[in-house]
Amino acid sequence: MKLGFEDIKKITVGAVSIEEQADGIHFYKCTGKQLEAWKALSESFYPRALATTGIRLDFNTNSKRISFNAVSGYKFEIYVDGLFRKQYLVSEPNTPIHFDIKSVFGEDMDSARITVYLPAHAIGVISDFELDDGAYITPHVFDTKMLFFGDSITQGCDSDRDSLSYAQRVSRFFNANSVIHGVGGGYFDQTVFDRIELDPETVFIAFGTNDFSHYHTVDEVRRNACSFMDIIKREYNEAKNIFVISPIWRADFEKGKRGIDSLISCRQVIIEQAEAHGFIHIDGTSLVPPSPEFFADRSLHPNAVGFGIYAENLIRQIIRYM
Repeated sequence: MKLGFEDIKKITVGAVSIEEQADGIHFYKCTGKQLEAWKALSESFYPRALATTGIRLDFNTNSKRISFNAVSGYKFEIYVDGLFRKQYLVSEPNTPIHFDIKSVFGEDMDSARITVYLPAHAIGVISDFELDDGAYITPHVFDTKMLFFGDSITQGCDSDRDSLSYAQRVSRFFNANSVIHGVGGGYFDQTVFDRIELDPETVFIAFGTNDFSHYHTVDEVRRNACSFMDIIKREYNEAKNIFVISPIWRADFEKGKRGIDSLISCRQVIIEQAEAHGFIHIDGTSLVPPSPEFFADRSLHPNAVGFGIYAENLIRQIIRYM
């Protein structure tokens, strides 16, 4: 039984829009306005903004198998009843993917929740998504809605499994319908904001480490952080919680590329602006141990273990507000 475009649309989570094109179904985590804004800031940002970060198909079914064609994108991950089960590394376009739905011990299951994660750092396009003939399919029901803004760390850069980034782990823990606007290299800039249909109960803002190397002065960081937070405060004033995560540890924190004296001073103005806007500050230095062993590049991006510690500590701090 091949699912039609409307069927796929109903079970898609984390996309602000999806389109059916000649080669398959395309998913977008950013609006057209956001894509153009990221491109205007840097050509290198554009493919990162186009990546299908945080986008997944999430549904319940009694089918015994699923299959689809990975038109583009090199990493797809499948969960069964919330448990990681399979990662597919795709080396060629239009690679067929087949997955048999069985219990952990290999037994057939009467029904299951299936979550298919699209690539976080590539453009995931799929076609020919199929279930067993006559199988039912219903969208997963979520408890809350979350929206993440951030850079490569929020995008989950260097996690060996895309679904193990901190934003994905937090989303699963709270059973959240989430959109993850994580774009590698990103920094505070009001032009990259656009209002989407999702009305989040929780908003996360996690810029800063690139502001440290991009802006020339702390005052520039302050102005741009203030402008971005002004928009968030205005557009999401009905959100239950807005969290600002200050930068986590990085190995080269003593001098920015353009002259800011240290990441510490950059962090301070972000914390200052979070408090001035009435947002809840989460101290990034309390999230990941300051040790290279927890970073894939030994300096900036957490590895899967580091992301696990990040998510655990973040959840521990925010759960009292939820």
